[in-house]
Amino acid sequence: MFAIQEISGLKRQWELPEGRTLTIGRAPDNDIRIDDLRVSRHHAVIRSISRLRAELSNVSHGNIVLINEQPVSVETGNPALRVGDQLKIVSTLFRVNWNAEPPLSYTDEPLSMSTSMIPAESGVSRLLMTTSSQRTKDDEIKELRRKAEMLAQLCEMSAALASDFDAGSILDYATGVVMRTIPADCCAALLIDEGEDPRPVSLRFRQPNTPNSQQPLISRTAVRTAIEKRVMLSSHDVMKDVNLNVSQSAVMQGIRSLACAPLVGRDGVYGALYIDRRDALETFTEVDTQLLAAVAAQAATAVEAARSHERAQREALARAAFARFMPEHIIKELVENPQKFQLGGTNKHVTALFCDVRGFAKLSHRARPETIVDLLNILFTEMAAEIFQNQGTLNKYLGDGLMALFGAPLEGETDAVNAVTTAIGMQRRITEVNAQLAAKNLPAVTLGIGINTGEATVGCIGAEQRSEYTAIGDTINIASRIENQAKPGQVLVTEATVKELGGKFPLSEPWSVEVKNIDEPVQIYSVLYEADTGVAQT
Repeated sequence: MFAIQEISGLKRQWELPEGRTLTIGRAPDNDIRIDDLRVSRHHAVIRSISRLRAELSNVSHGNIVLINEQPVSVETGNPALRVGDQLKIVSTLFRVNWNAEPPLSYTDEPLSMSTSMIPAESGVSRLLMTTSSQRTKDDEIKELRRKAEMLAQLCEMSAALASDFDAGSILDYATGVVMRTIPADCCAALLIDEGEDPRPVSLRFRQPNTPNSQQPLISRTAVRTAIEKRVMLSSHDVMKDVNLNVSQSAVMQGIRSLACAPLVGRDGVYGALYIDRRDALETFTEVDTQLLAAVAAQAATAVEAARSHERAQREALARAAFARFMPEHIIKELVENPQKFQLGGTNKHVTALFCDVRGFAKLSHRARPETIVDLLNILFTEMAAEIFQNQGTLNKYLGDGLMALFGAPLEGETDAVNAVTTAIGMQRRITEVNAQLAAKNLPAVTLGIGINTGEATVGCIGAEQRSEYTAIGDTINIASRIENQAKPGQVLVTEATVKELGGKFPLSEPWSVEVKNIDEPVQIYSVLYEADTGVAQT
């Protein structure tokens, strides 16, 4: 069934069964109440027309609802809603979801050698094969008519799912096709995700109100075999097969025959379609299993397209959100392996870099605001390029300075080295920055940089309405305090960072400084480099 999820504010969700409506507005009698004076008392209605179709209706005159950023009003009629659509009513955002995880249990009976298994990829081709010469003409005509009907259903299915990018609604459509064309008593669509067993996303019954429909059973062995071996599996009489060892619950439900077809795509197996019959006098025919395999192949293609669309959307979102703060290789890793990024708050070994423009306070008093903005834009463009070039993350801008992280969100073996390399690169870029500033009649600038290495808590920190990915802890605080000690053109590093540099950079003799809120003095070094900034290093 459809579900309407609030994706801003309270994160509420409302189910929308077939034939039901959800009213939206400010009045207390609405199903979805929005406490906002800009919303009408009865603003709009969402109506479920069928299992796979919903529409927005009753939009009051003068009210505006945005569907995917496009305005809808009373003059535009009743637009259809699809899974994934976003609705905006004033400042409240909703998303149309597919909410279907019906109750279903697995049994663990083994399979015997009498169980039929056919390569899943042969489903559609087998459907087009000629009929047996041993059959009568009437049987052949009947079978050909049935196959023609099935091919028409497949064509209709292909057209219907061409723009559907939700796996749940795709598989629900597939189970509908199965129940219209195959004499199954039960059909389940299963989707592989993070769980041990494939997750049921659609479940249909020939007799939906029978007791057996409340908690149906399917064969875990059959499903796993079909998925792991990529075969169209069928058992024509599970009750007579002594090797199946059918559980008592399955006996009580009267399951007599079953079939299971995997959803095989280019990237692997996405799930399965499962059917069973409960009539002792009837079983699935070869044509039935061919039809099931053909529907599974069509559904797999649609699910594959949906996942490709989801990946493309996720990549576009990640690039839009992070391109200004992270280098390309981290964004790519974020898109391909989102599970590596634990944004809830984790301890990580990081190297933090703080950079600040020296003498900026005096400069800001003398220059006009637009001059200051131009100066910082030129400076930060060059500094960000240096950070990204060395696999760092631009964490935040701090007025006339910035904070960068190396080792978060992805840790590397040379994070400390990359941080110091970045700092030296920043100092050397100052010559180019000052040349750009001079061309705009802007004053020259110098930088002070501080670097520290250690454990920090990294994650999304802030309020529900707005949070940011950052790092906190003593490691970060010390890096910030060390940066305050740096003279113009100087790069200061702590002993913790020096231990991870492997002697790659010449350093001054160490000295100790007191750091606020840190009990022990901190030993620091100045990185000695060949400066292009005109600032002598000592």
